[in-house]
Amino acid sequence: MQYSDQSYDLRIELDTKNCELSPAMVERYETGLEPLRDPVKKFPVSDLYITVTYQARSQTYRVKTALVLPGRTLAAGDVDRYSYTAFERCVRKLVRKLETYQESMSATSELAKHHKGTHQD
Repeated sequence: MQYSDQSYDLRIELDTKNCELSPAMVERYETGLEPLRDPVKKFPVSDLYITVTYQARSQTYRVKTALVLPGRTLAAGDVDRYSYTAFERCVRKLVRKLETYQESMSATSELAKHHKGTHQD
C-alpha cells in the first residue's frame, strides 16, 4: 500500500510492506505528525518518507522515517509490537534531530558572518 499527501508544507509518502493500514490508522498517522509540521515550515522543501514493515517472525512492526530537507536527510527508525507506537517514537526522534540541525545551521551562519566581518554585536 502506498499513500501520498502533498496538501501541506510537509509532503508525506507512506509505504507499507507485509501489512495494510486502515484509513483510520492513516489518519492517526497524519495527526501524529503535528509536532513535526511547524518546525519544517521554515524550509522551502520538506519531504517525509515513512515505511511500515510487519515482521511476521517476531510479530513486530518496523517503522523507518526519512525527512528530506535542503542540505540534509534526517532518519529515524523504531520497532514495536504496535506500528503507531513505533511511529510516535520516530517522530519524536526526528523532532530532536531537526532541532539540532536548525541550531547547527544558525551557528554556521553566525560563524560565516564573523569570518566575513559582517557580524553585528
